[in-house]
Amino acid sequence: MFTLFCSYLIQIYTQMADQLNQYPDILSDFSEDELVTDQYTVHTTDHSGSSSHTSLQASNLVTENSLCVGMSFDTKESTVSCIKQYHIDNGYRFAVVESKSEKFICRCVDYKKGCPWCLRAAYSKRSLNWEIRKIDGSHTCLSTMQPADHVNLDSNQIASIVMNSVKENPSIPIKSLVAKIKNRFGYSVSYDKAWNGKQKVLAKEFGDWEESYNELPRWYEAVQQSNPGTIIQCTGSPVQVSGQPDPSCYIMERVFWSFGPCIQGFNYCKPVVQVDGTFLTGRYQGTLLTALAQDGSRNIFPLAFAIVEGETKEALIWFFQLLREHVTPQSNLCLITDRGKGILAALQSEEVQWEADGLQSVYCIRHIASNFNKKFKNHELKNRLKNMGNNFFLPFTAFNN
Repeated sequence: MFTLFCSYLIQIYTQMADQLNQYPDILSDFSEDELVTDQYTVHTTDHSGSSSHTSLQASNLVTENSLCVGMSFDTKESTVSCIKQYHIDNGYRFAVVESKSEKFICRCVDYKKGCPWCLRAAYSKRSLNWEIRKIDGSHTCLSTMQPADHVNLDSNQIASIVMNSVKENPSIPIKSLVAKIKNRFGYSVSYDKAWNGKQKVLAKEFGDWEESYNELPRWYEAVQQSNPGTIIQCTGSPVQVSGQPDPSCYIMERVFWSFGPCIQGFNYCKPVVQVDGTFLTGRYQGTLLTALAQDGSRNIFPLAFAIVEGETKEALIWFFQLLREHVTPQSNLCLITDRGKGILAALQSEEVQWEADGLQSVYCIRHIASNFNKKFKNHELKNRLKNMGNNFFLPFTAFNN
């Protein structure tokens, strides 16, 4: 199998080499090491009008001739990105003279100081690609002192540079991206610029925030169709337009969901439910509420989830009502929570009335230990308190570790 795979790669490489040899007038200035990038598909067109293309990994375009008249690209964005990358790699800088839907003109920032470099690219209706039409002069402005940042290293270019890193690890810290750019190009970009670049990668790969929220109704329907018995409850209010509600556009306020298999599976779990919440740190703030159970093997078993505006009494009443109605209608349950005022007030409210059905409410030993440590600042005593609770409430140990 490995031999066949290698033979296949050799065949592809031979075909690509034969194609490139047909266009010496355009590609003769590239050495083998220079045909390396990670963001462009460069097309070459012969004089008869026929065309071919080869995907080039162009991160190492470092020679003066790496931008050539006749190079073409799929989009305007890839054209501009290649021009930026060339200037970043070589220490040059350019300014945009004109940028329209079918034309792009730029020149050296030191054009008025005597550097003659100027480039014109345009969209070709014949090839349906963007092409570099004209390059005047060569850069004569190379400075012996490299600035801390580069004018053409904007958030769009940063997005193309760090795209693979963000795809592999969407949670990669911004400081790591800044260090990556510094190590690769020698420029120190600002935190904000790197952050904006990462957000553009996330939006391109996973969709932006607005699009993601607009897909929620379809997601609800798909989940319910693929998981029979799934419960989803969503509340919202219409957008106000000129003081009047627009029924065609709603703002999501709260959503509760529990998967059908989880609802059925709780019948075979211990009669213990733990409820907790955590802050959402994305563009839109809120709180994620979770309800968890424990199976016979002490494994955590998810029951229900909700996104609400916060751990307020009103939001928690809404969550507990739906949880009790659709997921945990059993009597004589044990509910583990923290000592948050909102949770205690919700459980004691007339709307929930859970305690009247034999509910036993206890506090999470982990939260108690954390609060204890905040006051006394002693990790040894904190661990002793956790061990004491675990030994006393042995059936609930898995929730407290």
